Amino acid sequence: MNGRQLTGATILVLALALGTAPAVSLARFTAQRTPTGTFATATLQPPTAVTGKGGTGAALGWTPSTSNAATGYQLLRSSTAGSGYAQVKTVTPVSAASTTDAPGNGIWYYVLRTSFQSWTSATSNEARVAIGPQSTGYKDCASNLAETGGDGDGYETSPGNGCVQDGLLATDANSGSSTSNQCLDAGKDRHRFWGYAFSLPATVSSIDGITISARMGTNSTGGTYGACVQLSWDGGTTWTTHQPITFSTNAMTTYTWGGATDTWGRTWTPGQLDTGSFRVRLIDAATVTNKTFSLDWIGASVNYTP
Repeated sequence: MNGRQLTGATILVLALALGTAPAVSLARFTAQRTPTGTFATATLQPPTAVTGKGGTGAALGWTPSTSNAATGYQLLRSSTAGSGYAQVKTVTPVSAASTTDAPGNGIWYYVLRTSFQSWTSATSNEARVAIGPQSTGYKDCASNLAETGGDGDGYETSPGNGCVQDGLLATDANSGSSTSNQCLDAGKDRHRFWGYAFSLPATVSSIDGITISARMGTNSTGGTYGACVQLSWDGGTTWTTHQPITFSTNAMTTYTWGGATDTWGRTWTPGQLDTGSFRVRLIDAATVTNKTFSLDWIGASVNYTP
């Protein structure tokens, strides 16, 4: 071969070309790992029965998640029902069943999610919380009527003047037919007022208190004298216990019965405060029968939780 030395590779190529190379078999070996363990999956369960209570802040409670290995919860809040939630805090451990929040006055909506590391559950049911009491402000009456008792004519002169605070007076002249200053005495003059348009929102959850204010005076300082107020929730069929005030002066003065947290011994519903149901009874009481009472205005205000 022209003096050239053949290498092994060259000989193998020639042999393949001449068909004299031995047959070669190639084999591929693949190793597979057989698992010896098992895998399980689980879904984080949200807490259930979430409830909320308002007041000066939000108090939330729930039944803890059944996912005992979870870390705790995410608390989310929104000002819109059903959407717009943002996380406001985390609560641990998963056995926790309550927390608080202080977002300020308003209507707030809360949900919770169970959490474990970067995983979270579906959201819980929604809880609605109203924070901060609301007030209707004082409302004027629209109607009035003298009741039986005493002289039987209540504020017989210009009784409608008692529904607007404008300096124009309704008068109950020579009030009463007895010398008792007890308001429930049959000899005391009585007058009822109604038609207070409170315009309560449809979302009221509780009536927290009712306040009655009246600007009143008398024609003299003789004897002991004052006035009582009762409220009715059924058009005047049934009345609350009366609240008395003894006057310390005969000058025109504003007196107040009840208050923002005074429910007058009962639980009210919004429907009982509409113009067809709510009534205010004003009773004049003096130890002399020549006392003339003057009324500039009798207004009513309702405090409520939305």
